Amino acid sequence: MTRFKLAVLFALIAAPLHAKPRAPRPGAEELLLRSLAGPATSYAAVERVQVFLPGKKPKALKAEVLGAPGRVRRAVFAPKKNAPPLVEVREREKPEAGLARLKAHYEIAVSTGGVVAKRRTWKLELRLKSGILRRALWVDRDSGLLMKRETYRDDGTLARRERTVKLELPGPAQTAFREAPFAGPWMPEGFSFAGESGGTRRYSNGLESYEIRTDGGKAVVSGDLAEDDAARVLEPAK
Repeated sequence: MTRFKLAVLFALIAAPLHAKPRAPRPGAEELLLRSLAGPATSYAAVERVQVFLPGKKPKALKAEVLGAPGRVRRAVFAPKKNAPPLVEVREREKPEAGLARLKAHYEIAVSTGGVVAKRRTWKLELRLKSGILRRALWVDRDSGLLMKRETYRDDGTLARRERTVKLELPGPAQTAFREAPFAGPWMPEGFSFAGESGGTRRYSNGLESYEIRTDGGKAVVSGDLAEDDAARVLEPAK
């Protein structure tokens, strides 16, 4: 018997009789609830936020995140050099409320997500009832932390990507946050009030923007927002 055949034989003998079973794939709603609830421990993360404007080079922002159960502090740094970051502290929304809003707009499916920032993930795809992919979410299999998020336009092109590039979990203990939690009408992360003209209120994060105006006695949202975010900005402040 040749050396090669002996090596193959020994490799087969040394191999386990049964392959390690794969982790069972969670249900879409179960996984989404975990992501909306957030980790049960504190964490610290650095995110890279990219905005893809039609016909232009992608613009990038940096965000530093500190999380504790039920609360998140996010500092978003503008592209302008030496500009102070926009800092927000938010209480997490009840997961059931977020799930209900997403289900009202999207069909949700789960698949294998690969690795993001050295963490194994599950991938959630959120499609409009028409079948158009609107969002893709990568969720950490162990903690439920949202590791990556992509938002797409109606034509399928990528509009925005938020990706964790550095993660400490568990992170430093967050016994208190200096800033008060976000108050007033809800705005997507990184956005702030940018002015009002003729009854139209404008909000921006420095790269993207949206407006709220009244049309026939009804508030209407237009701009760079997906359907679930547009629905949430119109909900009464709690």
